[in-house]
Amino acid sequence: MRLAEQLDAVVPRGTRSSAAAGTFDGVHLGHRGMLARVASEAERRALSPVAVTFKKQPREVIAPEKPTRYLSGLDERLSLIREAGAEHLAAVDFDASVRVLACRDFLAVLREHIGLETLVLGPTARMGSDRLSPPEIARVAASLGVVAVNTDPVKLTDGTLVSSSAIRDSLASGDVDAASAMLGRHYALDGVVAHGDRRGRQMGFPTANLSPEPDRVVPGDGIYATFAVLDGRRHMAATSIGTRPTFGPGARTVETYIVDFDRDIYDLPLRVEFVSRLRGEMKFDGVEPLVEQMNRDVEQARSVLAAARR
Repeated sequence: MRLAEQLDAVVPRGTRSSAAAGTFDGVHLGHRGMLARVASEAERRALSPVAVTFKKQPREVIAPEKPTRYLSGLDERLSLIREAGAEHLAAVDFDASVRVLACRDFLAVLREHIGLETLVLGPTARMGSDRLSPPEIARVAASLGVVAVNTDPVKLTDGTLVSSSAIRDSLASGDVDAASAMLGRHYALDGVVAHGDRRGRQMGFPTANLSPEPDRVVPGDGIYATFAVLDGRRHMAATSIGTRPTFGPGARTVETYIVDFDRDIYDLPLRVEFVSRLRGEMKFDGVEPLVEQMNRDVEQARSVLAAARR
């Protein structure tokens, strides 16, 4: 389905819009600032706030040989964009037909099919096959009767610039606190509880083996204080990510021990929210010292999560 048809399917004809376009992966604080500006411009100019998001990162089409990892699944991303104030949300395919559109052609489609009157731009925006910068986009937009509005970079109190790449870097190093600060919420993985080797149960710590989508960013190896969300309820948990070196080389796993919980949850959907990293992955000289450390990990997780709930 071509871009125009996809837009027509979700944005009513006759709409006059204030809009932003992009992938919005993670819907972090910078994205939320953009979407809030879309809504405020819409209110000021009596327009409808619209978000146009690409279902997949453009680089999956441009450079398919490079693996792409996402900070949020599509359904979560769409929900967060709506929460941020989009009245109409168009999730479109970035395919070969979109890839070849120059900035002017892309904006002309938005002008015709979602009634684009105000375009909100992020500080590092690039648009079209010609990769125009914000000042260049503004000039093209003006020639089409569209007002371009620039937004400023969002920084944390420590000066960290909020971006999807910075969040990925933080997660890769295990710094889920920094990632959560940039996201404005705890980073989370969703998946189905898969069957494992039951080694945790044999040691007194039955774990839920999470199988997240293969294109999701998984935090770096280590032990984390987490919340496990099951059937809408949040439980204290400790999550291990890694290859379990005490038992020899193995596949990388995400295993969650839910505190004070004993129930068969195989094949059920589970969400794990990462609150803080407790320590790195370690190799122990046998099961006994490992179990002693796991007991300490669980108590530390209780303390961290009790504080997080306040």
